[in-house]
Amino acid sequence: MVLYFRESKSELPAWLKRILGVNRFIIVTLIAFLLLSPLLKMLSRHSEKPIIVFAQDNSMSIVMGSDSTYYRSEYRDQLNDMLDDISADYDVRLFTFGEQVEAVDQDNFDTIYYDEKLTDMASIFEMMDIRFANRNTGALIIAGDGIFNKGINPLYHYTPLTCPVYTIALGDTSLRRDAYLKRVLYNRIAFQGNDFPVEVIVNANKLNGATITMNLSEGGRNIISQQVPVVGNNFSRTLRLNVNAGEPGIHHYVLRISSNREEVSRENNRFDLFVDVLQSKQKVLILANAPHPDISALKEAISSNINYEVEDKIFKELSGPLQEYSLVILHQLPSTTAESNRLISQLNRAGIPILYIMGTQTNVSNFNAQGTSLRITPYNQSGMNEAVPLLNTEFSIFKLSDGLKEIIPLMPPLSTHFAQYDVQNAAGVLFYQKIGSVEGTDPLWILDRGRGVKTAIVCGTGLWKWRMKIWQETGDHTLFNELINKTIQFLAVKEDKRRFRLNAAENIPENMPVEIKAELYNDSYEAVNESDVTLEIRDDEGNTYEFILNKTEDAYTLNAGNFPVGTYSYLAKTSLGDKVFTDDGGFTISPVVAEQVSLRAAHGLMSSLAIDHQGSMLGKHQLADLPDLIRDRGDVKPVIHSEKKFIEFIDIWWVLVIILALLGAEWFLRKWNGSY
Repeated sequence: MVLYFRESKSELPAWLKRILGVNRFIIVTLIAFLLLSPLLKMLSRHSEKPIIVFAQDNSMSIVMGSDSTYYRSEYRDQLNDMLDDISADYDVRLFTFGEQVEAVDQDNFDTIYYDEKLTDMASIFEMMDIRFANRNTGALIIAGDGIFNKGINPLYHYTPLTCPVYTIALGDTSLRRDAYLKRVLYNRIAFQGNDFPVEVIVNANKLNGATITMNLSEGGRNIISQQVPVVGNNFSRTLRLNVNAGEPGIHHYVLRISSNREEVSRENNRFDLFVDVLQSKQKVLILANAPHPDISALKEAISSNINYEVEDKIFKELSGPLQEYSLVILHQLPSTTAESNRLISQLNRAGIPILYIMGTQTNVSNFNAQGTSLRITPYNQSGMNEAVPLLNTEFSIFKLSDGLKEIIPLMPPLSTHFAQYDVQNAAGVLFYQKIGSVEGTDPLWILDRGRGVKTAIVCGTGLWKWRMKIWQETGDHTLFNELINKTIQFLAVKEDKRRFRLNAAENIPENMPVEIKAELYNDSYEAVNESDVTLEIRDDEGNTYEFILNKTEDAYTLNAGNFPVGTYSYLAKTSLGDKVFTDDGGFTISPVVAEQVSLRAAHGLMSSLAIDHQGSMLGKHQLADLPDLIRDRGDVKPVIHSEKKFIEFIDIWWVLVIILALLGAEWFLRKWNGSY
């Protein structure tokens, strides 16, 4: 500015000099000011409306009564009118709940299907904790009948809520005339020729003096029929049926009840049972060189598992073929006789697994000749040790329960050979021998997959003492049975060596998709999936559904979706090189009837939910009153959020624009007036 006034030779007029002087002063001042890195404090405010969460029960029980038409039309219109009213002041979020909570991406309910087969009310509170934690949630509104049949009781859910809960009581609490199957308990697996029990709880409301007829049928053929007289208006009776398991395979039984009176619903009068009948139990033979208390202990333990049928015999009394047995337990065998050696050779040729239990009568030389994973070299012919079990913490063939692990150190000693024990590396040692206070590495309990036939070796006798000790410590034989049955299961279960196999659940609820996995192996038994796998599913009526399985990293998988209730069979095909592989199987789709069992609304639970969370319960015809109830609370208000932040002036774009504009103006004026 000073330079402009001191310049006497300039052709610029005096008024322009003043303007240019002031302009340059402003430019220099702004640039100098920016060099000081000044900060600008900014304060912003925005208002957040309270969030009102509305959860609508979408389960089947809502429309199982006589007022189903109301809930499908008139109730929906009243509900949408209420939501329009409340949306004027609040941010409304809509959800439906049944088996799980689903968000509704619209401002109102176009339709409500009421098609969920289970109700989990506690999931609403889990959703609130996940979606609306630390938000301005004004209220939670739950519209439902209070009936839940999945998850925990919502009254005991641990998630705390900071907002009130209002409930809309739907359904009917009156005791209506109805007979229904409260509960049906049965075994899903039975063995051919055996009877399996079916326990049925029949309830009847307001049917005093009526007669309920119960029928169990299969394929339209009636198997069991029974009449139950109803006494009282709140009747319940437990019935036990014994059904004979017929041919092997999956059997579909239908249990129906009917009364000689009108009922509010017939949907809860039927239950479908799916039972997989197996050909026979696995037979286990305990073959002893002489009577011993171990025999009884083993037999009792194995018999506790319904999948096994046990026989015990003395070796000298053995007669008949051995091929019918899935497992043979040799107690103190082989002995010194040549017949015992021939017996073991016969078992090995037949591929029958063997559990050896060593003792004083066992001939060690003949045992070593069998080529098992254990070789014993006695220090003398008659020397024996007293060895207690020492658990091998690295054992991985099967898992022991924590209770069994804790009680093992308390077990009495077994009588073992005083010898050197050599174990192959491939064998798994469950227990080592602990003699006195010395924790040795000699095995006491060995399991080995072998070269095709599984074997197990218990290197001592006296198992009956373990059974007695466990009963003394726990009051039952459960832990002893666990140890024996886990060993038996390892030996008796046959490994699947097929090169192409499918895996699918045998019983699937109707609300779950059918998922099938497949594995294909080459000649080296390596998993491959270059070839396509086609799958054909067939229902009872002969309808077929064709699929191609999806390829994963080294296997196949398929989600076939949901299927109607019934029995299905499937056949899968694939090829590898010039070989064609097939595998087949079947599954059942069982109905989910929880929503059809009890139709009496639980308004007491809905009221307790509201009271416990500083809200109130309203009837279905009080929907229009709900917006005013929330507005009148006084604590459901918008939240003002303020945010303070600092920014540098040099980051403000319009300051740079001003400086450039002033510089440009000076340059333009000087050029316009013929100056430099």
